[in-house]
Amino acid sequence: MGEKVASVGWGQVLLALGVVFTCVALLAPSRASAQFYVRQPDVEKGVSEVEEHGAVFAGPGEDEDLRQSHEIEFKRGLTDRAQLIVEGFLEQPIGKGLKFTEFEIGGQYELIKQEGEDGFAFAFRTLYEGVRDATDEILFGPLASYTVGRNSTTLNTFFVGQVGDDPTIDGLEFQYNWQLKHELSHRVALGVEAFGEIADLAHPGSFNDQLHRAGPVIYLNFGEEGYGAERSEAEESEHEQRSGALELNMAAGVLFGLSDATSDVTFKFDAELEF
Repeated sequence: MGEKVASVGWGQVLLALGVVFTCVALLAPSRASAQFYVRQPDVEKGVSEVEEHGAVFAGPGEDEDLRQSHEIEFKRGLTDRAQLIVEGFLEQPIGKGLKFTEFEIGGQYELIKQEGEDGFAFAFRTLYEGVRDATDEILFGPLASYTVGRNSTTLNTFFVGQVGDDPTIDGLEFQYNWQLKHELSHRVALGVEAFGEIADLAHPGSFNDQLHRAGPVIYLNFGEEGYGAERSEAEESEHEQRSGALELNMAAGVLFGLSDATSDVTFKFDAELEF
């Protein structure tokens, strides 16, 4: 029985990877902007996810002239702590077509696991970024979350360094993603998210030269458990052994630009299919 479950799981993994690479190939041949999605530190062995993180921009900022951007992401829990990550980025500048801009591959390792319903979790992520028509990059940094009852907060702090010794290359880039969330029920949660980017930490410039935005977000869970669902010990054991059950999570929000460089309004949406 265990071999059959494992076989089905890897079949779905291969199918999901096929979907990711097919989407990229159809839209493929600049640098892609970071998507507005707060990464979570938790890792589950044997669990796979295919995700779409999209954004539509209104009111171009001084450093942003985009109409829309998308990130297609595949994740697979290899162990209780280690996770494989594959991502593809697409964007559409104003007046131009949608095009593939970046491919990423790497992993995440969960150093501290949350114990029980409340607590702290901490992980570290590293990705190699192959950028179209530009120098490749490496993204790295910690992810942390803290949960108390129906409330949780999550912070990502990532650094991006370009590969090579080209003196014209910018210095270390800094990105932050922050989320504060409250669960209204086992299906619906509300929150606030903020995102920022400093292109060169050595020469950050003024606040208005940087990309900063924040706004409200609604989260929907269509899985069998939903937000805040409590499981008995037997149900937890069954959940850990279960493979092939689908769970869909979605989110949508409005982010308002906080600096001159940032677009006035960004509409974000996320869709995550877990199996």
